Amino acid sequence: MNSLALIDDDPILLSVLEEIFKLRGLQVTSYNSPLAALEQIPEIRPDAVLSDCLMPHIDGFELCRKLRGSAGFSRTPIFLMSAKHAVSELSKAMMAGADEYVIKPFSPDDLLKKLTETYEKKNNPVRIKPGVR
Repeated sequence: MNSLALIDDDPILLSVLEEIFKLRGLQVTSYNSPLAALEQIPEIRPDAVLSDCLMPHIDGFELCRKLRGSAGFSRTPIFLMSAKHAVSELSKAMMAGADEYVIKPFSPDDLLKKLTETYEKKNNPVRIKPGVR
């Protein structure tokens, strides 16, 4: 996994996350507007997407649904992050097509590990070959 799209309307958190993931070797594209992200992400085709849930205009759940509905995003890990610990929020994230629901605050190293594992799993599926008898 080499590239990550970050979406969050909090400019400070967005800047911190961008720097953290760049220091870990990722090419990061950041968006403080979910509408701009939705327009540009299909063009840049990141390896993974990390989005906040609560944002103006459209929330992370809707962003996730729209990305999952566009061509080429079935194998892209999409993680939604929020400070809300409610089961209903987790359920909304899964129903929107997210791979993970991340509760803030989180460890960037743990998150990167989960993103990478999800990317590998979705892009290198295990294939069972018929045995030779």
